[in-house]
Amino acid sequence: MIKRLQVYSPMRRPSSHPSIAPGFTVIELLVVISIISVLLGLLLPAVQSAREAARRAQCSNNLKQLGLALHAYHDVFGALPPGRIKSYDRRYSGPKPPCTSSIVDKSIEVFALGFMEQAALYNAVNQDLAIIGGENSTAHAVVVPIFACPSDPTSGRPRELNAGALARYGVADPARMVFTSYAGMIGSTPVLAQPLPNTNCVVPGLLIGQCNGVFNDLSPIRLASVTDGLSNTVFMAEKATTILQALNGLNPSLAPAHGWYITGNWGDTLVTSLYPPNACDRVAGVSTAAWTNSASSMHPGGLNALMGDGAVRFIKDSIETWPFDPTSGDPKGASQTAEGAWVNLPPPGVWQSLSTRSAGEVVGEDAY
Repeated sequence: MIKRLQVYSPMRRPSSHPSIAPGFTVIELLVVISIISVLLGLLLPAVQSAREAARRAQCSNNLKQLGLALHAYHDVFGALPPGRIKSYDRRYSGPKPPCTSSIVDKSIEVFALGFMEQAALYNAVNQDLAIIGGENSTAHAVVVPIFACPSDPTSGRPRELNAGALARYGVADPARMVFTSYAGMIGSTPVLAQPLPNTNCVVPGLLIGQCNGVFNDLSPIRLASVTDGLSNTVFMAEKATTILQALNGLNPSLAPAHGWYITGNWGDTLVTSLYPPNACDRVAGVSTAAWTNSASSMHPGGLNALMGDGAVRFIKDSIETWPFDPTSGDPKGASQTAEGAWVNLPPPGVWQSLSTRSAGEVVGEDAY
């Protein structure tokens, strides 16, 4: 019997040590991490830019919807909504309204509610009573998406006001209010052109003449009176409440007291071009008037503005404006008389020209 011999080759001999898979060295790992970091650094700004572009487009669309509502209102009533009116609520109107009335009533945004698929909310408002009163407090906290710019996160949602903010109007704490990102243009000279007891209920003529915007203290404006041209006249502009929230540390009264969508006050739903766009970034002093009454936004480089023809333009911060005092924001050399009229105003810039309805300026789109 032949015994078969097996010959074991050293090359075939099983190893007692497990095989080690090739891996990354420390240097290779650092190189990979560096490449990923560079790619992320290139990608994130592009993503953020795309998101901001989308937010800005939505903001522009909101203003376009407001423009359609204002034109629809004009078609029905033959005039635009009033910019600022006094309340005829007997509790606050005194014996001879509007002269003796003590509070400002509904905003242009409240008047426009019925023309932007918010008829139910408009009908829920008691038109005979002050919008700020307790009877209308339900409307204070109702969110209207069109009133909020996506880049302005503190707008468009209910926020609690300071304790006792509306107590005198019958609203118990905690009073809540929805804030808006948009405001009507009062013009280049914000003046109080309302009948007052100390002027025998007569508005001085100089104040009437300085109500040069579309939304002001005068009787409602017709489109036919916008002789500068609808495409050359700002109807509404952004006014970011998030900016006031950021400035709240300098003046704690700013954020909760301004930007209410319901009332037609200067600091709520009206802005003026007396101050440059985004004055909060350009006025060094603690100027409450410049911060609360100027147009502003959270968009880098400028803000959206609704023109009278329904178009929305992006107004750059670099737009020409008249020279202003960097500590107050007021036009350089200008002052107010005892009755509140502005005198010694410098020549208007493009920003001021766009804000007036009948001053005779001609402004091309290449100017802004």
